[in-house]
This record gives sequence, C-alpha cells and structure tokens, in this order.
Amino acid sequence: MLRTVAAWLMAGSLIGLTVLLSAPAQTPGQNHDSRVDALIKQVDQLTKEVADQGQRIGSLEKQVKALETPPPPPEPASIPAPVPAWYSASNWSMIKPGMSEAQVTEILGAPTSVQTVEDTRKLFYGPDPRSANTLAGSLTLMDDRVIAMTPPMF
Repeated sequence: MLRTVAAWLMAGSLIGLTVLLSAPAQTPGQNHDSRVDALIKQVDQLTKEVADQGQRIGSLEKQVKALETPPPPPEPASIPAPVPAWYSASNWSMIKPGMSEAQVTEILGAPTSVQTVEDTRKLFYGPDPRSANTLAGSLTLMDDRVIAMTPPMF
C-alpha cells in the first residue's frame, strides 16, 4: 500500500491521499493502527521531496536556458594604422626631378613637416615621434618642382 501511495503522489494525483484519509475513523475500542501514522508521515515526506525536486528542475532549466543563449559577439579588434605611402621604396623610385609638389604628395602622401626658405621648399618625411622606425627622407622643390631628393635608407 505504501508503494501505491507513493506512486499516486509522484504522479501528481491526490486520489491516494484522499482515499487514505477518507477511511472510516476508528471507533473507541479499536486499536490504533500505527501503519496509518507511518503512511501519513511518508506522504508528508514525499510531498516535501516533490517540492524540492520541482525547485531543482526549475533551477536546472534556467541553467540550460542560459547555456543555450548565444554569447555576445566579440568586440572588433582595433584596425592597425595604415603604413604611410612614403615607407615604400617603390614609391620613392617613382619621384623624378621636375615633378610638382602635388604629384609628389599624391605618390608619397603628405609630408610630416615642411620648411620654406625664400624660393625653395623642403618636404620632410619622417616617422611619428612615438614610432621606433628611423626611416626618414626629404625632397627639395624650387618653383614647385623637385630639384633634389634624399630617399630613406631602406
């Protein structure tokens, strides 16, 4: 009978408990059956266990749902600064005497500094002060035309 009560309770049915508790009350003179008290105690214990298991299942379902949620996308990596055009030996080889400053800056990019003395203009190409690079080069222009060039030592 104990197994039957436990099976009914685990199935979510209170029919077993109702049948058990609806048994006729003892009449005075009858011996009290301790088995009934034991069954009531077991029913109470099973009820508590079912409630505990319900909480555990709820917790596990939350954990599974958290695991099924995709992680946030990774942060994009920083894009490295582009290498200036003047860092290329092939670009320096394209510079020819007589080119204009506009043509030079189109090939090598903007100079890092410029020095003007009377009718000559000197364009300096050097690394960023924070850089470990030691490459440096310069061009001298007169009347907006290249007259001299000192390319970096690649």
